[in-house]
Amino acid sequence: MFETTRLILRGYDAPRHKETLTKGLNNFQMYERLTNRPLVPASEKDIDGFINNMASSQLLFAMLHLKEQPDVVVGWVHSSLDSARSRNGQFGIALFPEFWGNGFAREVIVSLLDYAFDNLGYHRMGLSVHSGNTRAMHLYQRIGFVEEGRVRETIYQAGKWEDSVKMGLLKKEWKPIKQRSS
Repeated sequence: MFETTRLILRGYDAPRHKETLTKGLNNFQMYERLTNRPLVPASEKDIDGFINNMASSQLLFAMLHLKEQPDVVVGWVHSSLDSARSRNGQFGIALFPEFWGNGFAREVIVSLLDYAFDNLGYHRMGLSVHSGNTRAMHLYQRIGFVEEGRVRETIYQAGKWEDSVKMGLLKKEWKPIKQRSS
């Protein structure tokens, strides 16, 4: 799980990754897809708050490095277990815009799903995505996620209202999907 075909997933390491994370959280194209908070430059305090939140609330928070160029970070992924009893997980992924459209997100998500369902015993994996992020929504649907709900007009971005779309995938749905795509 900690490697995919083209990527290495490394746990967050402040001296190594803080500058890269700061770059990502101050990148307008990335930031507008990550949060519904106002788009303002992220201060060091904001970055530290983000890191502390990830460290305390996420089961996995990994930076995505290229195997061919291990010093190059393409983004990050995180996953949490909402309910240990019910084995419901959530995940999120962020890639730097220069790495969009190269299949990295799909590669990481498929690997994460395999690991979560097969090794961690997850029953369900969910996510939230802005309705305006159509590329991500199409990717999630191609992988097998289904729309489970929608919080209407909860995100104000670029002068217009967007919905927060809740999507999910059950373990019993993943196995047939995985077998068909192998």
